[in-house]
Amino acid sequence: MSKPARLPGAAPRRFGGTRRRVPGLRPRVFAALLLSSAVTLAVAALALLSPLEHRLRSDGETAVFTAIAASRSDFAEIGLTRATGTPSNGELAATVALLRRRSGAQVTVLDRRLGTIYSPANQDLDVPDYYAQARRALRTGRGVHTLVGDELVAAEPMQIGENGATYAVVLVRRLQYVSSAVHVVQNAFIEAAAVGFGIALLLGLALTTTLLRRLERLREAARELERRGLDAPIHLDERRDEIGDLTRAFASMQARLRRQEEARHAFVATASHELRTPLASLDGTLELLEDDLDPRRLDLEDARERTLRAREQSRRLSSLASDLLDLSRLDAEVSLRAEPVELGELCRAVAAEFERRAAERGIQIDVRQPSQACWATCDPGAVARIVRILLDNAIGIAPSGSRVQTQSATDGSWARVTVSDDGPGVPERERERIFERFQRGSTSGGRSGFGLGLAIGRELATRMGGSLTLLDGATGAGAPGARFTLRLSAARVEEDSAP
Repeated sequence: MSKPARLPGAAPRRFGGTRRRVPGLRPRVFAALLLSSAVTLAVAALALLSPLEHRLRSDGETAVFTAIAASRSDFAEIGLTRATGTPSNGELAATVALLRRRSGAQVTVLDRRLGTIYSPANQDLDVPDYYAQARRALRTGRGVHTLVGDELVAAEPMQIGENGATYAVVLVRRLQYVSSAVHVVQNAFIEAAAVGFGIALLLGLALTTTLLRRLERLREAARELERRGLDAPIHLDERRDEIGDLTRAFASMQARLRRQEEARHAFVATASHELRTPLASLDGTLELLEDDLDPRRLDLEDARERTLRAREQSRRLSSLASDLLDLSRLDAEVSLRAEPVELGELCRAVAAEFERRAAERGIQIDVRQPSQACWATCDPGAVARIVRILLDNAIGIAPSGSRVQTQSATDGSWARVTVSDDGPGVPERERERIFERFQRGSTSGGRSGFGLGLAIGRELATRMGGSLTLLDGATGAGAPGARFTLRLSAARVEEDSAP
């Protein structure tokens, strides 16, 4: 019976109905800490013990070879007996004793027949074991060095006495101390590693317990946020580390989401009210306008008045649509242009758009231009939008018979546009809040609006690399009114090449 084919892209079957449980964070962190400690100790052992044994053996061999080289002249100065021509026993014993101290080896002197000429009484050297090395050294005239187990054997041909015969000086140095020293160091290293491993276990246990306790609190806060919403309390971790920063960022995110949620509720409430009023008024106006334009009872004067009211409500709806469109473009991060713009001419052109409205309210718009052109690198449409927002707010809030002033100037590497009015100003506690979305100042005087203009203005200024701030009143510190300043990067443009 053939096995049914599995469809492409289908998930593989799980037999038994259970999923393999992934270890938690505690065992994984603990295992990683222990593994890193074990690997560190193993690497340290390999890097220490093996080179130590090699170094000790090398030092032992070097000491023997150095002692042989230093003793050649001493053997050549030994006196010979006239009768037999053999080395003087006293001088030979002194020279051999000096060689033993220098090399730390047992020394025996053999003649060409491998007969023992001199061998100290306090050494247990079995000379016949080394006849082969001595014979080879005498035959070739060169030293023979061999390592037999833990014994270093050096057979050196030495001339004893001036113009004397050549003898074989056999040095045997036992290197058992090397293995003993390495064994001692190895045992000490194992004990130290065990202690260090135990300390690492304790520290790992304490570290993982502390970290997991703090992460558990953060997880409970997230679950509480899921159950109770944005009003759930969060335990702030005041420690200055990554988890503390994460907790504070989580709390900041919750606070920001709460503010945004409140702003959305405020927007829905405000939009419902603001849209209902102009739409109802517009519908009623159009209905009355239809009656006024009935040929049977035509009333042109009243129709004109109804038309003006309809246009006013239409402008309010158009303003809202424009604000929402600007917000959508900002959220979509539509790129802005960066080109030289003369701010004085731009302010004059924008102010001309508000002359009729300002005249209706008895307000004078005073456009002050500097003696020299004020150029800035920016998006002209965005700057015009910001100036419109500031002038619209200033004209709407300034008292009748007052003045709204715009002024452009260059200050070093910055160009600025200032819009000031003689209105009631902005309370200190609201100076930053009015730049948030859907937030309106308490001194707006009941003007209709959605609290989007200044938020749009600040975001546009930031996107252009500048800033939009609220300063003291129009005539100085403590004076009434509001003074908004837009700062942008200044542009250096030659008059002949100005756009």
